[in-house]
Amino acid sequence: MALVKVLVANLFAGASLQKLEAGQVYDVDDSIAEKWIEQGKVEKSTEKKGEKLVFEVATPSAPVASAASDLQLKLNDALEQLKQAQSDADAKDKENADALEQLKQAQSDADAKDKENADALEQLKQAHATELESANKRAEEAEAALAEAIKKAK
Repeated sequence: MALVKVLVANLFAGASLQKLEAGQVYDVDDSIAEKWIEQGKVEKSTEKKGEKLVFEVATPSAPVASAASDLQLKLNDALEQLKQAQSDADAKDKENADALEQLKQAQSDADAKDKENADALEQLKQAHATELESANKRAEEAEAALAEAIKKAK
């Protein structure tokens, strides 16, 4: 135990956080005295007597232990529910990822089909244009032949 003189006005000690008055001398444990001296809150005193400070630690009573075990059971149940919810969420995430992959595949298939249809449409347009050109050419030749036949008939 060491005698120390308090230098600061805002020093509290003990289990009940008793305020220590500046200028007063107190008898405290050596380890606490060293810590306070290093922090500049107290200085060693040469006085022969001081108020003894006792630092107590309260121990819980038996009923608290049973209440704590009830609380622990509730915490364990809550933790189990949380784990189950997390497991359900993970399963749902996997399900959603699979559905998303299927949608991407369907979109890819639809895009490929659209390209096939566009290519086929282009081929049909070209074939139709060729047929139309040839039909127009035949019609022009027929008109020219008709006009010549009319000229000969006159």
